[in-house]
Amino acid sequence: MSVFPRYAGVLIALLATSLALASAVQPARSQTPRLEALVAEALDRSPALQAARQRRAAAEHRRPQAASYPDPTLSYTRWLSAPETRVGPQRNVLAFGQTIPYPGKRSLRGDMSGEEAAVETAVIQSIARDIAYEVKSVYYDLYRVDRSLRILEDYLVLLETFTAAAEEKYATGSGSQADVLKSHVEASEIVKQRITLEGERSALAARLNGVLSRPSDSPVDPVASIDTTRYAQPESMVVEQALAVRQELDAADARIRRNELGVRLAHLASRPDFMVQGSYITVPKIGDHPASDAGKDAFGVMLSVNMPVFRSRTRAEVQEAMARVEESRHARQRIRDAVTAEVAGAYGQLSHSGRALDVYEQGLIVQAESSVLATLAAYQTGQMDFLNLLDAERMVLRTRLGYVAETANYRKYLSQLERAAGGSLP
Repeated sequence: MSVFPRYAGVLIALLATSLALASAVQPARSQTPRLEALVAEALDRSPALQAARQRRAAAEHRRPQAASYPDPTLSYTRWLSAPETRVGPQRNVLAFGQTIPYPGKRSLRGDMSGEEAAVETAVIQSIARDIAYEVKSVYYDLYRVDRSLRILEDYLVLLETFTAAAEEKYATGSGSQADVLKSHVEASEIVKQRITLEGERSALAARLNGVLSRPSDSPVDPVASIDTTRYAQPESMVVEQALAVRQELDAADARIRRNELGVRLAHLASRPDFMVQGSYITVPKIGDHPASDAGKDAFGVMLSVNMPVFRSRTRAEVQEAMARVEESRHARQRIRDAVTAEVAGAYGQLSHSGRALDVYEQGLIVQAESSVLATLAAYQTGQMDFLNLLDAERMVLRTRLGYVAETANYRKYLSQLERAAGGSLP
């Protein structure tokens, strides 16, 4: 019985593999709506984001506290040994006082608290940006794993066909038992790879559920395809946007403004605060007091100021505040340098990944297909052994898996660049 019908089946399976490989290099249908839904869910459910919003609310409530007047004072005095006056003894003294800070102090304290709220607003935006990046990173890793599992399944089906062909050749005396054993070993290796990927997928699913604040065992649907659009804007545009909108820089600017207000407030420490107090004094009438206004209650007004005469203390306050301004400016420069470096690093990784994809799409995939077809033809005519056929098919498998991994890496690098630019790209 001829074995060529069986080889025809092998060829059909191989052609199916080539068609699947060809479809893998076509631009995938965009899954942006689903990905955006996951990002929106993560932002809506994130405990970290909710905690940050509460911190901002707390900071906003500090502003009216900082800008308010000090609480007034109310005092009552009952003389146990009443002092005698011309109109009679004083018995009770009721006093009401209010401290009035030097003009400008209250508003400066309020403005400083307002800048603290601005810092918290920038923190909220940075947390939201990082959550979006985390969701995208896991999503693209899931695509890599799910797509790789599908490729391994297809390869196992092809190996079954190869094994059947090798067994038939061995049965007819034109092949060796070693070819059959090699095919079984190859299948076992693929099963091992599949188990590893399944374990990785479980970890990724748990990680995504954690970001989404879901139960860790919640099911996560397979990611069949992703957007494969390439990014073409120059690095300079990304750097320009990052320096304009990056949240850490916004927070640093708010800290600089707060500390500059602190310098102005420190200068006012040498200005006095005022205390205004009104008093009501009861004077009872005792017997036949000779004074015509005997027993008449008294009223009094007192104005006092503190005296900031210790200039060494106030000068130290100013110097401390100025040092904080310089520290915050240096901190901003450090953040600026880090942002620029982060953009450059992410853009470089994205560019290298894009060039790697070009290698796959412009030659490597077609070359791998051609190689395995030529090897199959040589094997059918006895010019090539079974091991060479397996090696050729392994090369196709590595090419497919490598292309899928590089496609996922490209999207992850693009997400890193989005994060470095402040959450979106120009």
